[in-house]
Amino acid sequence: MDLHKILREIAFYSTGITVAFVVAGLSLILMGHDILKGYYTLFFTSFSSLSGISLTILKFIPLLLMSLGFAIPLMARKYNVGVEGQFLLGAIGAVTVAFSLSSLPGPILITLILTGGVIFGAAWALIPALMLYKFNVNEIISTILLNFISFYLVDYIATGPWRDVFAGHPMTLPIPDQGILPLIIQNPQINMGFILALLFPFLAYLYVYRTVRGYELRAVGANPRASMIFGINTNYIAPLSLIIGGMLSGLAGSIEVAGLHYRLIEGMHSNYGSLSILIALICKGNPIGVILTSFFISVIEIGASGMQRTMGVPVELIFIVEALILLFILMADVVKARKK
Repeated sequence: MDLHKILREIAFYSTGITVAFVVAGLSLILMGHDILKGYYTLFFTSFSSLSGISLTILKFIPLLLMSLGFAIPLMARKYNVGVEGQFLLGAIGAVTVAFSLSSLPGPILITLILTGGVIFGAAWALIPALMLYKFNVNEIISTILLNFISFYLVDYIATGPWRDVFAGHPMTLPIPDQGILPLIIQNPQINMGFILALLFPFLAYLYVYRTVRGYELRAVGANPRASMIFGINTNYIAPLSLIIGGMLSGLAGSIEVAGLHYRLIEGMHSNYGSLSILIALICKGNPIGVILTSFFISVIEIGASGMQRTMGVPVELIFIVEALILLFILMADVVKARKK
């Protein structure tokens, strides 16, 4: 791709993002708020204090991994809407390992906790993958239904034998101290999960663009029929991509337990699922693009909380902005295609 095409793509997408924030600014004015103060709060709350930086990183870690969990199947034209459920199963796997093997020393226990999250997430994704492979069941339907089951599984475990009876909200007892991810920076507090999360987009890039399986994945997404004619097992590639997505989302869940909450909590998934899908769609599944987009969304999510706290602006306004960003980027794609 030459420089002219790159600059044109940047111009198209920058215009879409700018229009989304102009609409947000007009909404702030109509609600009687100071637009400059609103924008400043939105973009700089994350960097105005050490706690803001820490909160942004903690939001960034699961969004990055779950976005990858959606992005890789997206390359095969499969929509892993179940990233939220796989995240929760990863969290369940983490607490299960932590409570079952609590006598193990820290490094071993942490490794097994993260591995447990990956295995549980992959196992949860294996269900729609097998249904797709054996019976051609649409993965959107199966993963959405499994999301609901995962919500109830978390509720059951959080109110079951591992419940913290002294907590006012359904949650388990805390995991052992030696199972908590160590901090790589003390102030702001950033745990080892940050390094792990940053590692996987580059591994995903190498897998997708530098391996035979990655080539087959992209080929199936570009043209399934032609791929089949040239000998690629299209029935196998798409389900495999869902399992990889489940592994990444499950890892996100285990990091959330071992690095932030230290327990399983009802509702701990927040709005990670919808945001991660939004991020993957905005950057069109590009593993490297997921890094910047996830960080940007994390910044405005923390900024939205700051706006709500200091200015009384409804946090739902930012949900509208995020949806508009995707909408205008899709519109930019249409305009760009018509100009070719």
